Amino acid sequence: MKKLFSIILLFTCFNSFSQELVFQQVFIKAHDVEAYDAFLKNHFSKIHQKRVDEGGLFAWDAWKVVDTPQEDFTHMVTYIYDFTKEPDEWNAMEALGMNETQMSSVMKNVSSIRERVGKATLNDLASVRKKGAEDVPNIMVLNFMKVKNDLFASYEKSEIEGTKKISNDDLRVGWNFHRRLDNYGTDTYFSHITIDWFDNFRDYIRSNMGSLSDGNDSEWNKLRDLKKRVVLRNFLKIRSK
Repeated sequence: MKKLFSIILLFTCFNSFSQELVFQQVFIKAHDVEAYDAFLKNHFSKIHQKRVDEGGLFAWDAWKVVDTPQEDFTHMVTYIYDFTKEPDEWNAMEALGMNETQMSSVMKNVSSIRERVGKATLNDLASVRKKGAEDVPNIMVLNFMKVKNDLFASYEKSEIEGTKKISNDDLRVGWNFHRRLDNYGTDTYFSHITIDWFDNFRDYIRSNMGSLSDGNDSEWNKLRDLKKRVVLRNFLKIRSK
């Protein structure tokens, strides 16, 4: 099976900022999940907190795949940039107060416990939240979409018009729609991502229970294929202090 992770995405509604924000997603396969979690908390989060506080990054997040060991990745790290600003230059050693030898040792250790299996760049086309919902809820369900027959404009219009609001009886608390900005071509695994947001994993499971009906969206299916769905839980969230 093709590695899904020449990919993706990320998330969130930052209201008026959404059109200027670019999301760089890095997919990680941790060989030692506990050790990699500790690295993210003790090293990586400190580096990127400094970058966010200094304005070089808009935000940074780390996510963990929920209860699906068969996936090609265990974590997703998201770098969120304000595209109207020049990329910052930053020094990880300085941010952590380390010398070159110490930093080299840290990076050697982390390289032994994880590998990067993919990366993608996206922007946000649409965002919906229930009243009172957080911009970045606890559970995200990533739906990887592939446009059919180059019907990009028709597909994007259909997605945006199809989810202008979320009803009160819907277990979802939000929805986002992303366009992939890199790696175009006929062999690209996905072209867009939709995100269904939930407050907790129980609500996601409940949303799939109950009676089912036969599919009746043949017109919709002419526009896109749902390639894969992955559920993730927020692990770390970095914003400006």
